[in-house]
Amino acid sequence: MPCIWASLSVAATKLKAINTDNEIANSLLFELQTAVHLAEAFDQIWASIYWNGSRKRTRVRVTVTLTKLAQSISDHITESLRLFNELCEQQEQLQTLDLTDEWIDIRFSLSRANSAFQETHYKLIQPLPLFEYLDNQKQ
Repeated sequence: MPCIWASLSVAATKLKAINTDNEIANSLLFELQTAVHLAEAFDQIWASIYWNGSRKRTRVRVTVTLTKLAQSISDHITESLRLFNELCEQQEQLQTLDLTDEWIDIRFSLSRANSAFQETHYKLIQPLPLFEYLDNQKQ
């Protein structure tokens, strides 16, 4: 989670430095900041117990909390990517913001956070049985 937290923090810091009054950019900043705080909480909760020496009830309770946090982080990362793409589409039409290297850094940080999450924490989020069934039917 530290890699995810760092990537999201970089994206939020760069977007905040651009200081735009665009509504989509402000929504994106809110999503990024929320994801950063959730990732930080995930790390604090993960480090709050000694996993090998704790009772099973404690481990289960902490795992449930971590699963909920991971789902929230995933939702915010997905929404951030959607908002970034929406902002890019808007800028193709209106071109109200200056395109700078910060936008490339934001996009890279978002994609890095998403890929790191998919690699490391996606197993915490169990898809609904209906979605698994539909995925199996497509294959």
